[in-house]
Formats: sequence, structure tokens, C-alpha cells
Amino acid sequence: MKRVTRSLDESPRLRSLIQWLSNSLAAQRGVPLLAAIVLTVLSLVVHILWIATGSTLLGVVGFVVLHLAILVALIGILLAEPLGRGI
Repeated sequence: MKRVTRSLDESPRLRSLIQWLSNSLAAQRGVPLLAAIVLTVLSLVVHILWIATGSTLLGVVGFVVLHLAILVALIGILLAEPLGRGI
């Protein structure tokens, strides 16, 4: 297990991804929350279509999109404060 965590800690690709995310989100802190709002509205539309059609696939897609929206919102809230005001 230590080998896996060490490779993640020392990964240059992961390091560059985190730096890019930090730099881009610091300048635009509200983007994850806006994306979460859009995903929530999309989930609402998919759920309405699910009720209208009764398709199981639409139900699954609606719940996946809703949970994705919740995760994006929580990550956006958690990152907003540590990243600061931006440039």
C-alpha cells in the first residue's frame, strides 16, 4: 500500500494537474458552484422525463447527474476558501 501512495505522492502528472486546478479555480472560484447548479437543473429535467416516460435508464442517469452535482458543489465549496481570492 505504501508503494501505491508513494507513487501518487511523487507523480509529476498528478502534481501538474493539481497545480493547474489550483491556478484556474483560484481565479474563478464560483465555476464549480455554477456547474453544480447547471447539473442540478439538468438532473431535474431528466427526472421529469423519467416520470413522463417510465424509462429506467433515464432514472439512473438522473440520479447519477444529481449525485455528480452534489459532489461538484461540495468540492467547489471546500476549495473556495483555501484557494483565496485569486489574481
